[in-house]
Amino acid sequence: MSKGRSLKIFVYAAAVIMVSPILITVPVALTTTGYMTFPPVGFTLKWFVTAFQDKILIDSLVRSLFLAILSSLLSIIIALPATFAVERAVSRGRNVIETFFIGPKMVPLIIYVLALLIFYEKVGFSETFYGLMLSHIVICLPFSFRTLLVGVVSLDRRLEWSAEILGANKLQTFFRVILPQMKTGMVATFIFTFILSFNNVTMALFLSGVGKRTLPVEMFQRLHVGGITPKIPAISFILSIFGIILFIIADRTVGVFKYLGGGRE
Repeated sequence: MSKGRSLKIFVYAAAVIMVSPILITVPVALTTTGYMTFPPVGFTLKWFVTAFQDKILIDSLVRSLFLAILSSLLSIIIALPATFAVERAVSRGRNVIETFFIGPKMVPLIIYVLALLIFYEKVGFSETFYGLMLSHIVICLPFSFRTLLVGVVSLDRRLEWSAEILGANKLQTFFRVILPQMKTGMVATFIFTFILSFNNVTMALFLSGVGKRTLPVEMFQRLHVGGITPKIPAISFILSIFGIILFIIADRTVGVFKYLGGGRE
């Protein structure tokens, strides 16, 4: 067997392993029984309908989406000026600042959770949405910082100098010259941090209050407390398809896949 053929088989096998957890949710969600079973018994689409009729489940979904969008946007807003400061303004101590921003992803998440639990209890943020949002920003910042830093490093400074020579001020240069060059990196950053925030269970499990659970926590609680019904894999499959469609749209519009180094010019 040739080397190229072996590599192709390996890639296809890895792709199947990655996709199979998503595909297995389909037959499980089609069963007519009121509990998860595989292989499925009978065929019905009612669980896809009842999943969106479950008010608690939908409320947690909306809460997770809002939290992930807000955390991602705020982490980008905070990280963007930091990347410019590190790349262009800081000479001494640059590595220290980079380590400071990247540090949170090096520390076990449970340690952050325990620290935040104590801190939030003291300042009155315990079991509040704002406290949960701040914790998600903390875990999103390292990824925002690193991804945006790549975009800042690769900026064409000659375009900025040309804009300044032609009379553009700093604000005009930023919005008309710099941001258009960084749009792909910003979209990629948003996608990464959105997924990271939306999928987070550990922080939401400990920091969210009663009646304010995110979707992953609600699904986790139902699995361990009340048993998992087929509408859980049903909504899981729908969210997976939504995520794939979102990534394809982002790739077709701004070329996120090429930005990640997997595409071809």
